[in-house]
Amino acid sequence: MRSINKSDRPEKSDELFVAKFDGKKTKTISKLYKKIADRLNFPDHFGNNLDALADCLCDLSWIENPNVKLFIKNMDDFLSKENEETKATILEIFNEAASNQMEEDNSFEVIAVLDN
Repeated sequence: MRSINKSDRPEKSDELFVAKFDGKKTKTISKLYKKIADRLNFPDHFGNNLDALADCLCDLSWIENPNVKLFIKNMDDFLSKENEETKATILEIFNEAASNQMEEDNSFEVIAVLDN
């Protein structure tokens, strides 16, 4: 995961699908499931669990844009009500999804947005 300044965050385009999160509003895994399913247009069968999250993020075939960027501001608050193991698992899923999308000639990236 990398960090960028808020002013450097690109907007959605034909080649780029942009999803934005506020860590202050995503402190629990249940909030993450709800927000990520909504922002990335997950299929209705999304199961609100870690396996389903990994499956959906490693697929993303329903998103027509080849590049998906997930921007998270207030990263210090992101999943702050969860234990360290859960946070580490989520970050591992994000990394796995990024690797899988590269194999499909697409991209998925999670980026922390700094307020500067």
